Amino acid sequence: MSYRSAYRRAAKAALQALPALSDMTFLDIWAGSIDTKTLPVIGILTPGERIRPASSGQFECVTTLQIVLKRSGAAAALEDQLDADAALIEPAVRAAIWSAGVQIFPTGLSVTSEGDGSRPLGTLVLDFEITSWRAAQ
Repeated sequence: MSYRSAYRRAAKAALQALPALSDMTFLDIWAGSIDTKTLPVIGILTPGERIRPASSGQFECVTTLQIVLKRSGAAAALEDQLDADAALIEPAVRAAIWSAGVQIFPTGLSVTSEGDGSRPLGTLVLDFEITSWRAAQ
């Protein structure tokens, strides 16, 4: 298993352990739209990485980890619910991944709303940067 896979698995296990997220469907990947019957969903991905020499025989790897949560709800409360979700997710993911030689920090959060009004949908995207040092192969 690659270290990026290990990051995704650690984040998924941490989030699945949170009682407040027990109604979530965890998807490894999705393309396009999600059927509203599947909601709420969480996706965990590592869409990018920057690598540069750090010292003799080591590279600094800065991996982007994204947590994407999509849910429906009452328009008046949807953004508040997504804020509450973010407040649970961020410390759980940091605690699951932080270790000797691996640092993780949140770098961004976005909330978007969509829908036809009868069933508003909200999407939360949490971005993290994970910094680790790897031996040159």
